[in-house]
Amino acid sequence: MSKVIVAYRNKEFLELVESLGHEILYSIFMGDNRNPKYYLSKGKMEEIREKADALKAERVIVDAILKSSQWYNLENSFNIPVDDKVRLIIDIFADRARSKEAMLQVEYARLQYEIPHLRELVHQLRSGEHPGWMGGGEYEIADYYQMIRRKMARIRRNIEKMRLQREERRKMRKKAGYILVGIAGYTNSGKSTLLKALSGKDVVIEERMFSTLSTRTSKIGKEKILITDTVGFVEDMPPWLIKAFEPTLEEIYNADIVLLCMDGSDSSEILERKMNLSLDILGSRVKGKIIPVINKLDMAENLQEKIEIVRRIGEPVLISAREGYGLEELVERIKKEMNIKRYCLEIEHLDGEIIQFIERFGRIKKIASREKIFVEFEMPADKLDALHHLLDLISTGNSEGLKEI
Repeated sequence: MSKVIVAYRNKEFLELVESLGHEILYSIFMGDNRNPKYYLSKGKMEEIREKADALKAERVIVDAILKSSQWYNLENSFNIPVDDKVRLIIDIFADRARSKEAMLQVEYARLQYEIPHLRELVHQLRSGEHPGWMGGGEYEIADYYQMIRRKMARIRRNIEKMRLQREERRKMRKKAGYILVGIAGYTNSGKSTLLKALSGKDVVIEERMFSTLSTRTSKIGKEKILITDTVGFVEDMPPWLIKAFEPTLEEIYNADIVLLCMDGSDSSEILERKMNLSLDILGSRVKGKIIPVINKLDMAENLQEKIEIVRRIGEPVLISAREGYGLEELVERIKKEMNIKRYCLEIEHLDGEIIQFIERFGRIKKIASREKIFVEFEMPADKLDALHHLLDLISTGNSEGLKEI
């Protein structure tokens, strides 16, 4: 990675830069003064240029979403590459991508990011401003632009095929009676740790931002619940970048339950900001119910204040995924929201079709043989009428032995 100068607005941006492996030679707080031509003020520009020359920096990274003209003017001024926040996030995504789909989504986002920059280069060439170290003539850039358009079309087709395959998997899982739960939230809020804690699967946990790009789905123990973790959110992600990862986020949008995971170790102000940002990204696309989850309880201060903040969207479940605290309560909350209830059935003869029905939509907790066969099980309440009907079909009057516990 590069030796960089960073112009930042908040400390989180420095963490993003470091998470990619860049060596920060010098960082400068940008303040509120803005120069429309360069985004940075004249004073900050001079300070960065001076430090870049003295420290032999290889790149400048700016905590902003730069216009293509601002990017061009900064690169000409510093005479070294300039990245903005979007480019940094795309580079982090590229570093984390492991699955074929994640790699395609990252490549699509990178190409989409390049298009306005190429337009700016063509504009500068036509207006007589010749790009310096960037090189390349107008026709060469125009050819590259068309190549990008063709490549993006191919990637879109491939991603759409994968989206349809994922949609078919969701339908099969629903048909098999599974409750689909998605974990959403700000990056580094402990989503992957929560997935590992609930499923018991050996999920790789990394203490770095955006460690998860691909969807990961696991079953919660013996429960009829499938839980999926996906990409985390971050501030100032432009709509087109979110849209590039929309096929992955559809696992959240189409879930029965969304666990909105929040970092309890954050200050109340930061927790509220991240919660609101996550809700803005989720928007009205979520079809299921949102359960707010305050994670990292073992590191939380001013907990009651944070609980009151989160209660604006619902009663939070308090957990520590790392320590295993509150997980049983979380599973029970999922069941409650899905109206899963416990029932008992007393029947003289237990037909295999009845067992199959219960196991398809619920979970058998206990079978005992007394004067009659006793079955204790959990199942969504909306399946009760169908079970009554099945019992009456198999043997008239058997449904009288079915009761809620």
